[in-house]
Amino acid sequence: MALATDSPWQAIAAAALLGTERQPFQLPNISGNLGNCLSQLSDRPNESALLSAVGMVSLHQRVGWLPEARSVTQVESCSSEDLPRCSPRAARYLQQILEGQFPHLLSEWLEKAAISGQRVPEILLPSLLDKGRQQRELRPSVLPVLGQRGRWLAAQNPDWNYAVALTTEADWETGTPSARLLYLQDLRSHNPDHARELLQSTWKQETASDRAKFLEACRIRLSPVDEPFLEATLGDRSKEARRVAVDLLASLPTSRLCQHVTEHTCRYLSLEREGPSLHVQLPKHLDETLIQLGFELKPLSSVNNKVGEKAWWLLQMLGATSPSTWTEQSQMSPRQIVKLAQSHEWQNVLLDGFALAAKRQGNHEWLEEVIRVWFAGQASINRNVVLVDLGTEALVNALSGDRHDALLIDLFQVSHRKINDSLTIWLLRSSSQLWSFDLARLVLDGLEKHLNNTKTFSNSDWELRSALKEFARFIPVSLTSEVMRLRERLANDSPWVNSMNDLIALLEFRKDMTQAFGVEDGNQEIVNKLG
Repeated sequence: MALATDSPWQAIAAAALLGTERQPFQLPNISGNLGNCLSQLSDRPNESALLSAVGMVSLHQRVGWLPEARSVTQVESCSSEDLPRCSPRAARYLQQILEGQFPHLLSEWLEKAAISGQRVPEILLPSLLDKGRQQRELRPSVLPVLGQRGRWLAAQNPDWNYAVALTTEADWETGTPSARLLYLQDLRSHNPDHARELLQSTWKQETASDRAKFLEACRIRLSPVDEPFLEATLGDRSKEARRVAVDLLASLPTSRLCQHVTEHTCRYLSLEREGPSLHVQLPKHLDETLIQLGFELKPLSSVNNKVGEKAWWLLQMLGATSPSTWTEQSQMSPRQIVKLAQSHEWQNVLLDGFALAAKRQGNHEWLEEVIRVWFAGQASINRNVVLVDLGTEALVNALSGDRHDALLIDLFQVSHRKINDSLTIWLLRSSSQLWSFDLARLVLDGLEKHLNNTKTFSNSDWELRSALKEFARFIPVSLTSEVMRLRERLANDSPWVNSMNDLIALLEFRKDMTQAFGVEDGNQEIVNKLG
């Protein structure tokens, strides 16, 4: 919008460029208070009048405007709190974490607060809400500890709309995609049938990207009653939604998709106990019914480019066939079948197919056998895979905490892996929850043996040194005194002293943080929950 002073300013600028010697300066003829002020310069010399006019008009442009009038929006007051505020001591630990000290402990603090039924203090809500905005994986842990004030505050800032609670079903159609997804995930956790019905009611109106994300929520408490809805989405216009539907149906061993695919797979793979032997015949074409079920003709971008189309078709079939099919057909154990696959020319396709099916259907026995194949005699976690996203890390993370710990204990006790072994270090670092007491003590025993016998660092020792602080995240805090005794037994000139001090500092932080939530050691059940 043009300013009212544009014309006088342009006249003054033109006079200044031309110069008062060539043409006498003429004051702009304007009305109002500015015109009155300028008229007082008429008796001054040209140069003085020009410079004074410049100052007046410039000042008028900067301060001579009224601010824009805006209507004040009335904001509803916050509801009464439904959770007690955490203690000042617990709040100090949260503040330290948010300010950058041990930032990887934020999820643990949030978990402890949720278990204790406590909320974040008001002064730390903006910082925590910002963390949730920056790190999506934190959001499910942030929501339970915000309290009414946190949810009210989130509603005032569009950047925090992920934390705006959906309190009624009427909000399902009007909420933001991120808030609706969190609501759907929560609803699936305690009422999966109603969550599915709610999603079905708006399915046709959802965007392609939202349909795929919402469909992923059905993974929570997935059951055969979800099958009709998932089958209907196999013809969805969103390719990504179709892929999610196939994956979910393949995760249900009794689904019609799995049963139909199994019939096809058995035509191309057979096992015989006598011998024993494993026979593989690659399909010459992909059956039309499998294409209709969502199978891909061309390998996905996540598939190693060394595999051809026919091998890719077989891998998809294996990934949707229950692993128990092969044990029932051959009367052999998973270990025996995996061993046969290991020596076969199509071993990578077979093992990835078995692993994919086991991962989808939560068959940990088969999953562990495939993992052991890759661990046997190897010093690293690298392996040749067909599916890029089905690497060793994905397989290990698919195991439950108990199975993960059992696998590590087996590596120590049966395979005699040392604590500074690269594979052992990687497995310990990849933990997703606290170690069991048995595993933690094996780790401490391994550390004591190794640390006391190390005078100079090898490459693996440098790797172990950088991992020690991460180990402190998984050691039960009740073992803090044992870790401190291990440190005391080190020689003063040991190269491990500083690393052990760092480990103890983080472990003591975790221990004090746990105690800050008011849990006494006598209540062992809650102590175990809190770490």
